Amino acid sequence: MVPRPAALVACLFLASVPLAAQPVGSLSVAGSVIQYDGFLTSGAAVLTPSIRFDTPRISMATQGSFTLFESGNGVAQGNLAAGWLTGSGEWWRLEFSGSAGVAKYANEPSQGHALGGARLHLFGKRAGGWLGASTGKSLGSVAGTPIEVSAAGWSVRRRVAVVGSITATAFGGDRYLDLSGALRWTGSGVAVEARLGARPWTRSRGEVGDAIAGGYGDLTAHLDLTSRLAVSIGGGSYPSDPARRVLAAKYLNLGLRVVAFGAVASADPLVSPGIASRVAASHESAGARLEVGAAGDSDLRRFRVLASDVRAVDLMGDFTDWTAIPLVQISPGVWEAAVAVPVGLHRLNIRLDGGPWVAPAGTRVERTEFGGSVGIVVIR
Repeated sequence: MVPRPAALVACLFLASVPLAAQPVGSLSVAGSVIQYDGFLTSGAAVLTPSIRFDTPRISMATQGSFTLFESGNGVAQGNLAAGWLTGSGEWWRLEFSGSAGVAKYANEPSQGHALGGARLHLFGKRAGGWLGASTGKSLGSVAGTPIEVSAAGWSVRRRVAVVGSITATAFGGDRYLDLSGALRWTGSGVAVEARLGARPWTRSRGEVGDAIAGGYGDLTAHLDLTSRLAVSIGGGSYPSDPARRVLAAKYLNLGLRVVAFGAVASADPLVSPGIASRVAASHESAGARLEVGAAGDSDLRRFRVLASDVRAVDLMGDFTDWTAIPLVQISPGVWEAAVAVPVGLHRLNIRLDGGPWVAPAGTRVERTEFGGSVGIVVIR
């Protein structure tokens, strides 16, 4: 089994894309102190390039990484994942997903997995849940067919998202049950995430890499230094995942992430982009109205958002190349920015307190080909 660098779990946070979707590419560099199950504590340096594409219905991501340990040994990894949220029910959706990965540690044989699954999502206005199952192949020193069955519930508010889940897994001679919960708080340019879990029941041989009963948890903070540069710090522990060939570990890490291309947004919501956008779609006009007027110069337009009880408002559109622009609060509940916009029809979205991108009131809402929405304004 190949060790998985903790930095990939706690340092790498991929940007979610606005509803007018485009790819986002980033590069993360991290330093970690880590102790894998069955190994001595070691320092490590991790380099992780990644590309992600998210819409309300489709999510695709690929990442590679190279980890160099104090011993001089290294781990090279590559992962690919995709998901499709389909269906048109007001309170339900189906999601089909797949993932594949391969890793090689030092002179050990390569390890890998290829998994596919489905989930039935149930939606309320601010809460919901899912029932899911997945299976596939795990390849390497211990090959087999893993089977996972899961159930989860979630709740999303403006700043806070909470998820709780239960997962039962069977793989080879291992049988185990995981209970986990996570909470993410998102502010303007900052996000803090806490995860707690327990594996109360297992049936395994008890060898390194097998499922072991016990508890785990971690705490991670992300801070945007500029619009394209962010830092993260985190620490804690995570359990083994025999199906994906991941060792349990305790870690502490510090990482830096640069967005190389694509739209800039805050760290991923705790729930998937499809869920976040589905929740936002039912509240697109709630609490925020856009007004557009002249700003003196013939090329400038004043974008004013009326939104109470918020700490940050961002704007992006085709006229900003879908790059987020922070608005300035000029009085309680009134946010403004002067932006050069050519005459014509334009598409845009706003974001309140680092939440999902939505079409504000005061615009004509247009559904995109990916199932999301944008606000339409005409500049004269």
